[in-house]
Amino acid sequence: MKETKEPLAKFHARLDKEGRIAIPKTIREALNIEKNDYVEVIVRKIEINPEKSIIKVLKQGYLVARVGAKGLIFLPADLKRDFDLHEKDIIEVLLLGYHKFDELVSEKGKKLLSKVQTSGKWIEVKQDELIPEDKVMKHFTYVFV
Repeated sequence: MKETKEPLAKFHARLDKEGRIAIPKTIREALNIEKNDYVEVIVRKIEINPEKSIIKVLKQGYLVARVGAKGLIFLPADLKRDFDLHEKDIIEVLLLGYHKFDELVSEKGKKLLSKVQTSGKWIEVKQDELIPEDKVMKHFTYVFV
């Protein structure tokens, strides 16, 4: 028997105004893909000809993306620009693989990433103040002159 490598899923998605596409809920549930997991996908710009029942692949690109709430993934700005993709365009997506966040990152990495991903939250540290303590992180001592 000959083995062939097939994508885990193939679906069409419409690009939203923020440049995101959604992995359908049925696919997420079947594969247990959750928020903060990472997916490997091929994104295809397509042209659909309904009269001839033809879908033509114009361009395609491979990317790894983090899954957000409701299965949303952001397409990079340069991919959207290079593929001339706009809001409401329909694209074809091949889901090649997925990776659970917990399997990819150590506890130390998770803690650091949670700090990085807390957008809009920061504190000012003046020259005579200490860097906030963190038991997992190692810090260097800086001398301000």
